[in-house]
Amino acid sequence: MKLYALLNIILCFSGTLVAQTINDASTIELGSKNLTLDQPFLISVVLRDAETRPAVIFPEINGLEKRSKSATSAISTVDGKKVVIQTITQEYFATKPGNYLIPEFTITVSSLKLKSDETMVVFSQSAGTEGTVSARLSPTFDADLEDTGDGIFLSVQTDKKAIYIREGFALRISLYIAENAPVQMEFYRFNEQLQSILKKLRPTNCWEENVGIEEIVKRKVNIKGRRYTEYNMYQARLFPITTEDIVFPSIALQMLVIDNSKAVNVERRVIKSFRSNKVTISVRQLPDHPLRDQVAVGQYNLRESLSAKLVYPGESVRYMFKVEGVGNIAAIPAPTIQTSSTFDIYSPERSQIIKRSYQSVIGEQTFDYFVVPRKDGEFPLGRYFQWVYFNLGKARYDTLRSSKMLTVKGEDYKLANLSLSGSSGLYDNLESLDSSKDSIDYKKILKDTTNGIVILLLIAMVWVFRK
Repeated sequence: MKLYALLNIILCFSGTLVAQTINDASTIELGSKNLTLDQPFLISVVLRDAETRPAVIFPEINGLEKRSKSATSAISTVDGKKVVIQTITQEYFATKPGNYLIPEFTITVSSLKLKSDETMVVFSQSAGTEGTVSARLSPTFDADLEDTGDGIFLSVQTDKKAIYIREGFALRISLYIAENAPVQMEFYRFNEQLQSILKKLRPTNCWEENVGIEEIVKRKVNIKGRRYTEYNMYQARLFPITTEDIVFPSIALQMLVIDNSKAVNVERRVIKSFRSNKVTISVRQLPDHPLRDQVAVGQYNLRESLSAKLVYPGESVRYMFKVEGVGNIAAIPAPTIQTSSTFDIYSPERSQIIKRSYQSVIGEQTFDYFVVPRKDGEFPLGRYFQWVYFNLGKARYDTLRSSKMLTVKGEDYKLANLSLSGSSGLYDNLESLDSSKDSIDYKKILKDTTNGIVILLLIAMVWVFRK
């Protein structure tokens, strides 16, 4: 009976701890289950309150091909607390229409096991895509990508050869093996080699945004009419922070090659090196401008909102200035604020969402301001909130400027409309607020209750042993 009671206590104790960690911190989310061949099936791991992004290896699914991986981080402030949500997403593509069974699978995240139930995904032929599946599986490659060996070559690829300072470009390291290459090989001490390669390749004058590759991802490609298997080992987007040219030197990858040419049915493993070509990227300075060394570079647009369009002097209004687009989102500077005796503008609360992939870095930076007008009048906020950047699409400087208008009416308006408007200033009615009443923190109550249960279970376990 002691053993039985002890096991029950341990099970309850374990279940309580698991409920506090896995259910609240990490989940698996599946994308749409009715897709066309040009759309990916998505599996995402969502991590809450995770400052760092852990390694995540997604399952192999029969009939589907792994493609790009992306990582999205969202940072915001809620009730004065920093909230971080990391989302890591893997794309799966089908080569032909049909029903694909996604079996039950488990993903391990930082020693936690996340489980997903079995489901069915349907891929259909979309209009106009018939006969184009093979083309989709053969993306356009850099013109410099060329087989310099006997069907096997190592490549360091970039998607651009000339860029502006702070403009992003893609870096990709892959080994290509032709389907009809007369050789068999295996990777040799890969992790050790990869770290050495990255140490040699990573430029010191670049900001790096990468998704992270915890496994070698392979796919079928077509290069100049010949079928290859690409083994992608690393990919990232880099943003140069100086005008020095970026040079990626030639690197070598050692592979274990199976050689059976000496005798029949006798295999001999030899180490063979494969080298990449040197790659150089030219970095250009931006045109002359007073803010040339400070502005962001990319393609952006503005979204804004104003909590009220009509206020009285001393009444606070909330103004949101959101910059969204493609570029180095993490390094976006705050808008330029024109100082004025007309407004008190307080430092903004910042939040951001960044989605990182090999193709691009996209996202948004949000700046939330509290604005308190000092006098009445009509004020176009474009005079006070501006954001200058270098527009890559137009190859020139551009400005995001507020289009909102704030109307401020004087004290007579306040007295006449106070009973109807229901709005108040930032400090109005402060003396009437009851600070002795605590707000209810349900999350804290749940946590304290759970901790209490754990303590009771420990006491019960001690009591069972003593008895």
